[in-house]
Amino acid sequence: MKTIKLFWGLIVLIAFSCNSKSNQTSEQVADSTHFAELTYIEDFFDVGTVHSGELVKHSFRFRNTGNLPLVVKDVIPSCGCTKVDVSKKILKPGEDALVEVVFDSKGWFGSQYKSVTLRTNGVIREKSVTLKANVIP
Repeated sequence: MKTIKLFWGLIVLIAFSCNSKSNQTSEQVADSTHFAELTYIEDFFDVGTVHSGELVKHSFRFRNTGNLPLVVKDVIPSCGCTKVDVSKKILKPGEDALVEVVFDSKGWFGSQYKSVTLRTNGVIREKSVTLKANVIP
């Protein structure tokens, strides 16, 4: 008798837990139509050959292609030789902004790849741009 009650109790518990998961999924699907999304117009730039000690600058344009405001929470350069300036930290849907990357080539030689990562509230939380330079003496 105890075994039968335990069996039916487990059946009822499983039925309720399955029902709550399906409701959660339908809510998540409804929320997935509203999002912020960072899209780079260009995410790689080769400046060519530069002499050691030159400052190399390039601005990368990005856009909020989502339908909620995009918030740039953090800017992470790959090394201390790279300085970054973001023109706007909160973008409405459809708005553009610039990430200016300045690489100080002093003390560097050969092929150099310097990246900058933007951390946002977007669908993909982190996206990077890369600047390439061939540094000669």
